[in-house]
Amino acid sequence: MTVPGVLLESSARMSWAWAGLRVSPAPKLADTRAYADVAEPQRRAQTTARERAWLAGQWTTESQARWELRFGNDPATRLVSCTLLARVQDTDPRLAEQAAVRLRDRLAAAPAHVLTEPVLDEHEISHRLVPGPLDGRGSFEVRKRLSWATCSRRDTGRQVCFAVSPLVPEDRSWEPLWHELARLPQPTVLSVYLEPYAPSPGLIGGLRRLVEEYDHLARPGFANPIWPVPPAPDRFAERAAPLYARAAARYTGGLCFRTRVSVASSGPVPYGFAELLADTVGGGVACQPPAAELDAAWRNLAALNRDWLDQSYRQGAPAGSLRDTERVLCDLCDLDEAAAAFRLPYEVPGHLPLFETAGRRRRPGTTTAER
Repeated sequence: MTVPGVLLESSARMSWAWAGLRVSPAPKLADTRAYADVAEPQRRAQTTARERAWLAGQWTTESQARWELRFGNDPATRLVSCTLLARVQDTDPRLAEQAAVRLRDRLAAAPAHVLTEPVLDEHEISHRLVPGPLDGRGSFEVRKRLSWATCSRRDTGRQVCFAVSPLVPEDRSWEPLWHELARLPQPTVLSVYLEPYAPSPGLIGGLRRLVEEYDHLARPGFANPIWPVPPAPDRFAERAAPLYARAAARYTGGLCFRTRVSVASSGPVPYGFAELLADTVGGGVACQPPAAELDAAWRNLAALNRDWLDQSYRQGAPAGSLRDTERVLCDLCDLDEAAAAFRLPYEVPGHLPLFETAGRRRRPGTTTAER
C-alpha cells in the first residue's frame, strides 16, 4: 500500500514517485506579513526576495528531485488554480515514497504570502499531472533565445556558431499573464519546471573549451605560407564570446537548475499569449512544437520529464550541430533566473481576484451564476 498522496510507478530497475500541493495566495494581508500602504512594486520585490530565498533552500539533487508549478484556468469561473507537483526516483520503491514525502513537506514550507495544502489522493495527483489532448496551435515551449550563424572560420573545426542568451531576471509583474490565462476560453496549463543541477566535470570542462574556442574565433587568425593574410575574426563569435565567458562564471559558481517552461492547451491560444509569457519570465522566446513532437511534449508534462524536443529547442539551427554543452546551456539557469521564472501565486490588495482559494472554488454541480 502506498503512502497517502504519493503516486508510485515501478519497473524492474527503478521506481518513480510523485506528490503534490495545492497552492493559493494567502487571503489576509496580515498573513502575507505585508502592509496595505506598501506600493505594488515594493510589495512585489519583497515577495520575489522571499521566493528566491525559499527556492535556494529547496535545492537538492537527492533522489533526482524535480518539481513543477502548474497554473491552470477554469473557463467557467475565470479563476486560476495553482498546483506544485514533485517527482523523485529510487531503485527501492519504499525509499522513493519516503523521498517524495520529504520533498513535499519541504516544498510545503512556502513563503508567507502563499498557503499550501498537500494533495493526499493519488488519483488527484494523476489528474493534475496528466494534461488533456494538446492542440498544436495552443502548445508552446518557452526557451532561452538560441542564436546561430555559419562559422566563417574553419581553424577550430566548427561549422556553426551559437549564442545562448540568459534570461534577464527583472522584477516583472505576473498579474497581466495570469489575467490572460484566466480569460482563455479553453482549458490551458502553464507550467514551470525546475530540476536542481550540479554542474558535472564534463560541463565545466566543456564550458572552458567553449570560452577558449570563441575567444580564439573572435580574434584574427594566424597567417600561413599558402595564404599570408590572417583570417578576420568571426563576427558572430565576437558577439558570442562574452556570453560564454559570463556563462562559465555564472553556472559554475552557484546554485543551478535545469528548466522547462511549457504552455499546453486543448485549443488555440490568442496571439501574443506565449510571447507575453516569454517576456515575463525574462526575455525568452516562444517555440511552437511541430506535430511530430507533441507526444513528447505531452509526456514531459504527464511525467515531469525534461526530454529534449530537438526541432523545437534548436530553434531552426541545423540538425546535429549543437554539442552537449550547448544543449545543456539552452535550459540551464542560475538561482536569479530560476526565481524570475518560478513565481508563486500572489494577489495585490484591491485588485480583482485571480486565484482559486478555499472560498472561491466552484461547488460541483453549480454554475457560475449560482455561486
